[in-house]
Amino acid sequence: MIIKQELLKIIRMPIIWGLIVFFLGLNILITMNNTDFKEDMAVLSNLVDDYGHEINEETLVKIENDYEKVVASVNGLAEDKNKTYDHPSELLEDYKVQNPLTEEEMRKLWNHHYFEVYYRTSKDIDGIYENINLAGIADTVIRMYGMEAGAAETVRTQFQKLDERLDELMDNGEHKHLFFNNMLYEMHELLFEKLGRAFLFELMILVVLITAAVTNYEFENRTASISYTTISGRNLVLKKLGASAIATSAVTLVVVGGTFTAYFLTYDYTGLWNVPISAYFNAETPLPYISWWNLTFLEYMGFFVLFILISQYLFMGLSYILSIYLKNTYLVFFAFLILVGSGILLPGKVPLTTDLVFYLHYNPFTLILNPHEWLMGNGPFTIYKHYEAVTFGIWAVLLALISITSIHYFKRQQLH
Repeated sequence: MIIKQELLKIIRMPIIWGLIVFFLGLNILITMNNTDFKEDMAVLSNLVDDYGHEINEETLVKIENDYEKVVASVNGLAEDKNKTYDHPSELLEDYKVQNPLTEEEMRKLWNHHYFEVYYRTSKDIDGIYENINLAGIADTVIRMYGMEAGAAETVRTQFQKLDERLDELMDNGEHKHLFFNNMLYEMHELLFEKLGRAFLFELMILVVLITAAVTNYEFENRTASISYTTISGRNLVLKKLGASAIATSAVTLVVVGGTFTAYFLTYDYTGLWNVPISAYFNAETPLPYISWWNLTFLEYMGFFVLFILISQYLFMGLSYILSIYLKNTYLVFFAFLILVGSGILLPGKVPLTTDLVFYLHYNPFTLILNPHEWLMGNGPFTIYKHYEAVTFGIWAVLLALISITSIHYFKRQQLH
């Protein structure tokens, strides 16, 4: 009953509703970023419908047979009947300057070209992975950041472990699956980096505001001398924590759920849910995404949402502790911003010669900077296999202990 009353205080805050509507609108705008490619991406849906998403010898034979029909169709579109084209891209190259085709014929040619890209890339995937030199990439990373001594050795060690995972990935065939060609469309970046980072910071603002406002409500409305007079009254601070946790879950569900609904209604992932997240077509740079575990896209989505929720609980815990001592929403917000800035900037201020630089990255503010690399071995400073689990575990225990101590302190302190 008391928690319900605390939740009503949150529900009656117009700024919360205003921010939720604003953030949802902003996220939908970000979602629309790749709609220009929707027609091009439809080629993938047809491929998955016809061949499934797994690339194996049987699939390649089928695609190759159909590709011969595609090439014949391309030559049928060509104006110069005396010239034979082996690939759609050759005709596109010829028509760069002067294009005699109609809009419909041009769309057909582009679709043939995307078919060609999927076909030729599928045949080359094994060769691409065999040429990935993780030891060389480690040396490049070390030179790029100017790492020395112990820090450089740690990077080499972690890339050696990633190399073992790469061998396992190739043995499993995780890399050989059809997916959006993200060298062109960058859908992983759109979903997990642009939208993911937006979620995390938007929710952080909402959670800090909600937690600080509900925890400090009695002080800011001058009812503390009534509410906290008795021993049982002091327990109200625990109810406020419960209300903050429920509200944190609710706003996360609304913002993430609303945005994902808009995203997946806009982009068709039919037939792609069980594609491994480490599939080559998901790559956006010469170093493909390499997850530490064999995860499907759907499983990765599940961990992604879980990590968003856990990170928001950590931010709620921090705000709650700050609120107990500062007793003012504005001061809590300001203090929290200082912590965010410190957590992000501090790792960049230590010398890149010892493992201290990696240890300082084990904080929730650094963790939320690159959500598209969660569970991946692609981030040089967060390349550890259990980076996310260790960060969440350490901070959850730390904040729980400080919260218990703070509540104990609050129950005994003089309020006047």
